Amino acid sequence: MTDRQPLTVTRNADGSYSPAYDETWPPLTEVEWSAGVASIESGLTIRVIESGQGYHFDISGGRGSSGLGPMSLSDAYAFLEGVRIGAQETARRLGENR
Repeated sequence: MTDRQPLTVTRNADGSYSPAYDETWPPLTEVEWSAGVASIESGLTIRVIESGQGYHFDISGGRGSSGLGPMSLSDAYAFLEGVRIGAQETARRLGENR
């Protein structure tokens, strides 16, 4: 365990994210940034835990929570992209039903 603080991502008024993505970040910070974007898009709380076996996710929202992992770096990105896209599709469908 380290004393480092996880990266916090926020959405700016123009729709961009702060901090802006930086391709020089270490992999854990990149995954935390992707998780931050997925959290904003989905409304879920997503915490990233790195272990010697890969990346784990602690996800909570609404009435429940779940944990997933371990995942490789590429699987972690694919999972977070799926969360983000799923949230967008859900919002689109809910908007159609109003």
